[in-house]
Formats: sequence, structure tokens, C-alpha cells
Amino acid sequence: MQPIKTSIKCYTARHKHKGKEYKTTQYRINLRKEQVEKSGLDCEDEICILSWDETQQLIKASEDYERLTGHYTKLQTEHSRLRNEHKHLKEIYKKREDEVNRLENEVRRLRERGIIEIILEKLTKRKAIEEPK
Repeated sequence: MQPIKTSIKCYTARHKHKGKEYKTTQYRINLRKEQVEKSGLDCEDEICILSWDETQQLIKASEDYERLTGHYTKLQTEHSRLRNEHKHLKEIYKKREDEVNRLENEVRRLRERGIIEIILEKLTKRKAIEEPK
């Protein structure tokens, strides 16, 4: 809907009634037919009259709202993407942490054993592999 820009016409009338003089002010707002049709208004429609400055402020607020809504939608999309990426990285971190723990346990186990035991274990495993030939 397009705002219609027009001006208010003021008329002052003087009336005498029972010897007293009264002064009244009348206001008239004229609208051009093409402006009314362009804005989509019909006869019997109820309208609200605002000053042009207030109308401009409302239009600007509406444009800002549309812009911010678009920005909010982009931020929601970015937030979802980052949340999924965080979840993926958390899973990778957990796997690597488990691998580090496993390797630390292996190092600890090897430190607790003597070098001779390690060599004998390797030789025993090799013989066990070679014997089935």
C-alpha cells in the first residue's frame, strides 16, 4: 500500500446565534482519485491520518524490520551450521582423546615391563606366526 500525500485545508467560519458570535474551524482533506485507486482504497474504507513525518518513520521502521528479519534468518542459518560443525569437531576430539588414552596406557604398560620381557614377547609372537608354515 502506498501512502497518500496531501495537505489539510483549514476554513474558518463565523456564525451568529441569538446575538452571540461563534467562530468555528473546519478541516478538509482532499484526495485525488488516482492516488486513492493506486493505494488500493475503496469507498467506505476506514483510514488513519498521520503526518507525513510519522508516515516516513513508519515506512523506515517497516524497512528496518524487513532488513533485520533477513539478517536474523541468516544468523539462524549460520548458528545451525556452527552448531553442527561443533558437534562434528566434538566427536573427532572424543575419538582422538580415546586414541591418546589408549597410547598412554600402552606406554605405561611398556615402561612397567623390562626390555627382556618385551623382546621375548616379540620373539614368541613371531614364532607363533612362523610355526604354522
